[in-house]
Amino acid sequence: MDSKIKDIVSKNLKQARESIGLTQQQVADIMQTKQNIYSRYETGKLELDYCKIEFLCRLFDITPNDLFGF
Repeated sequence: MDSKIKDIVSKNLKQARESIGLTQQQVADIMQTKQNIYSRYETGKLELDYCKIEFLCRLFDITPNDLFGF
């Protein structure tokens, strides 16, 4: 993934999470993963797959367009 897109997705993912008052640990628990794995999504070190994009958009009540900054 292009580094500019990674930066946008990372920033928007963190902002969406914080806007509903969840910690990384809480989101990781909901996703049934570890906090350090979820953290990698927010830092752009790990790419989201389609299922995770859909899941997180529903959780944060945002659209994929919001996530990707369109």
